[in-house]
Amino acid sequence: MNNFKRISIILSIAFIISIIGGAFQNKSYAKADTANIEKVLNETLEYMLKNKEGFSDAWAVIGMARNNNYSVDNISETYVKTLKKELNDKKGILSISKYSDYSKAIIALTSLGISPENVGGYNLLLNLIDMEKITIQGINGPLWALLAINSNNYTSTISKETLINHILTHEIKGGGWSLSSDTAADVDITAMVLTSISKYKNRSDVMPYIERGVEFLSNSQNADGGFETLSQVNSESSSQVIIALSSLGIDALNDSRFIKNNKSIMDDLIQNFYNGQGGFYHLKNGNVDKIATEQGFLALTAYSRFKKGEKSLYDMSDIKVIVEDNQGSDTEITKNPFMDIDSDDEKEAIIHLNKMGIIKGMTETQFQPNKSISRAELATLLARALGKGENQDHGFSDVKKGDWYSGYIGSAKQLGLINGYPDNTFKPNSNITREEAAMIIYNGAKANGIDVTMGEVELRNYLSQFPDYLDIAKWGKEALGFSVKKAYISNSILNIEPKRDATRSEVAGMLYRLLKDIEG
Repeated sequence: MNNFKRISIILSIAFIISIIGGAFQNKSYAKADTANIEKVLNETLEYMLKNKEGFSDAWAVIGMARNNNYSVDNISETYVKTLKKELNDKKGILSISKYSDYSKAIIALTSLGISPENVGGYNLLLNLIDMEKITIQGINGPLWALLAINSNNYTSTISKETLINHILTHEIKGGGWSLSSDTAADVDITAMVLTSISKYKNRSDVMPYIERGVEFLSNSQNADGGFETLSQVNSESSSQVIIALSSLGIDALNDSRFIKNNKSIMDDLIQNFYNGQGGFYHLKNGNVDKIATEQGFLALTAYSRFKKGEKSLYDMSDIKVIVEDNQGSDTEITKNPFMDIDSDDEKEAIIHLNKMGIIKGMTETQFQPNKSISRAELATLLARALGKGENQDHGFSDVKKGDWYSGYIGSAKQLGLINGYPDNTFKPNSNITREEAAMIIYNGAKANGIDVTMGEVELRNYLSQFPDYLDIAKWGKEALGFSVKKAYISNSILNIEPKRDATRSEVAGMLYRLLKDIEG
């Protein structure tokens, strides 16, 4: 009898445990059809709303905003307040090694309809100008910079074509991308790269790269529909692939290339990593993970927008972006650090280029606008302005590798902006004349797709207004005429003075207006 009672009690406990276990068992989906995806998306949305501490993170903000959530005002207040405080505490420097932080902040602000051009007095777009800094993270920096600039078609000193070219030239042989070109292609990085160049999917020069990348992802898919990165099966890889495919207009639920053993990527994400209550795991049967949940949320959002025919996740051209003007009158954007340019005609250009990190003062408070500028200095300015790093392959006998300007001269030469002299010298410390400066600016315009052609009559009309135009060298006429036409050089001056040394102020003005033309 005692044994019978013991057995009954054990069976009863086992039954109760099974009931309790069933009550807390994860929900599962036999097939991740569209209705279930929307249901999971809504559950995740509710989960995000209950965890408002996440509103200080870009991913949560983007997901909420791209779901057209009506609580976006509260999200905006929390996120922007946190971001402004961080910028203020760090004096505008979010990171010195992760420039994707700036890009993600730009995307998050854009999703909220807030321009990144004035956030607590800081223009975040000005951090996307230096390829050397952007590429510290490998391919990660350029792909996020491209997404940020394209999120609402922002203008930036660094051109989209520069970023696209960098991304394409770093493809791994056979297809796909990784953080560095000397390692095997990686699922997460390849997916993010495809997302970043998805806007250009119909361009003949980009299409083959996308096709190879998609094929790599298809071949990398596991038998259960999921993916792994660094030999670890995880949810974030599936999430990034779903975002990429949705951006490319490929159905992650139904495309045959991404169904293995009747299992899609959605089946993997929801069946293996969703807890049924709005949270996602990083690893199978693990704990709810903040990053995994945010990535899953974005993936479901991207897919939902794709199915509804809406703009893709990071294409926010459907959002009206407003520049905040209540940051105070003495913002970092307009503050003049130099004491000697208040009456200078190129004050705006000097301040702008200085804030962009392109041009510097002779001291912290003195710009010396009327000082002559050397050939080395102008080459450096152009290379920085056009987002080029350093390139030591210049071949000039009088420019040594250890010289501070050596790499910039190499980059400017590679871009076709400058030439040396017949004796294979560059004469870096020689002052540059106004006609030489105009020629370099002219080459910069041509290299960036600006139409520089001028008819003979048009050229003569622009130049003949200056009494000394006959002093212009034959090789410099078209460059100076173009510079006057585009107002790089003012037509209100009495003489064009082609042989006079160009000043730092004059070059700043020419470069500033060239960059504005490149930005469109």
